[in-house]
Amino acid sequence: MQKHQANPMQNNRLEPKRLRYLPSAVTSLRFIILPFLILSISNGLIFLVDFLFLLAIASDLVDGYIARRMGLNSRFGARFDVTVDFLFIGGMFLYFILIDLYPVWILLLIVFMFAQFIVTSKASKIVYDPIGKYYGSLLFGAIGLTLLFQESLVRDVIAVCIVTFTLASLTSRLLSFLIKL
Repeated sequence: MQKHQANPMQNNRLEPKRLRYLPSAVTSLRFIILPFLILSISNGLIFLVDFLFLLAIASDLVDGYIARRMGLNSRFGARFDVTVDFLFIGGMFLYFILIDLYPVWILLLIVFMFAQFIVTSKASKIVYDPIGKYYGSLLFGAIGLTLLFQESLVRDVIAVCIVTFTLASLTSRLLSFLIKL
């Protein structure tokens, strides 16, 4: 008498269902890492700071790769990724402000850019911003450079880069929007 075997094709159909939250779970790592990263900075645990920051960057790279590779892209996942990026970046810059590395207006600029991204991404006309899609990468880089070099000159250069990139991104979005009118 033969035992009933499960259809292997049926298991393949279940696989994406079980794994559909994997990219979002990887994205969540950045949110989980944030308080530990700040505590590590506060306690001067340089090796742990480096490890946690690199883990945060890796999670940002890996979540999208997993979603695309496994066909698990979703509107929720994309929005969740952007929101967690904003919370991570905003949290780090808030901490930098609290320890007097940056002025408050840097964080206000980041909040403004996130808000305008949300508003323009809900517009009926798609607004293409070739510069803005790298804005988060610039801010992650700014965090990394701030962790490595806390000298005033480096922070001033970072602030100028953030302002310049912000203006370029806003100009790019405005031009894209006006061209589509």
